[in-house]
Amino acid sequence: MLSAEKIQSNWNRYLTEIEKNIGAERSAILIPFLKKYEERMMMMPASSKNWHHSAFAGGYCDHVLRVLDCANSLYDVWTAQGADTSTYTIEEMRFAALFHDLGKMGQQEGEYYQPNDSQWHVDKLGMVYKFNTDIPAMKVPERSLFILQEIGCKVTQNEFITIKIHDGLYDESNKFYFMSGQKETRLRTHLPLLMHQADHMAAQIEFEQWNNNTNSVPSAKPKNASKADKIQRKSKAVNEANNPNLSAATLGVIDSFFKED
Repeated sequence: MLSAEKIQSNWNRYLTEIEKNIGAERSAILIPFLKKYEERMMMMPASSKNWHHSAFAGGYCDHVLRVLDCANSLYDVWTAQGADTSTYTIEEMRFAALFHDLGKMGQQEGEYYQPNDSQWHVDKLGMVYKFNTDIPAMKVPERSLFILQEIGCKVTQNEFITIKIHDGLYDESNKFYFMSGQKETRLRTHLPLLMHQADHMAAQIEFEQWNNNTNSVPSAKPKNASKADKIQRKSKAVNEANNPNLSAATLGVIDSFFKED
């Protein structure tokens, strides 16, 4: 999906963004570490399935740089809408963007993604990469934070929380942060929200680019989609008889979603 020139260009920019945006003390730790694993970091994908996002050689750097660009753009949106951006620094935002998925490299002694040797899984499920079962199982955000502490790179509290929960509610354990029922336990900064938006935005753009190139997902609504919706609606039997708490007005709103044009 990416040319050799683009892969090299992305890698060069990745290192440049770190040197430009991250303080000298941390850059002095990060740059040598990344260069030690340069070939793996430069070539590794961002996901395992071709329909996820950037599941190809060089996909990781391509994705991380897009997240960085999206985060920069979203920062301007949040600022323009009156958000309080004094709760975090630009360095914290860019650090989280650049290292939120570091865990996808795996452990220092073993890569996370390996080319899939099962052609059936590649052809039928789109699993172009498989997970390395020789390294300990760990969630990507947590592995990212583990690697950073392992190499002696300190992170701020904002960076820690943002990297840890950047997957949003795709991870059930993040409900504590995103669905707090008390004002005292709500997030004190919107940085994790901004980063989740940036990551989600980048991943969706990458899916659309893949789909436009492969034409694997139909763009038009299936002819019988509305009929299928009605069948599903009927099977759930949403009516006043078995749902006494639903008003006629509420049922009318529900019905409106299934009306054919």
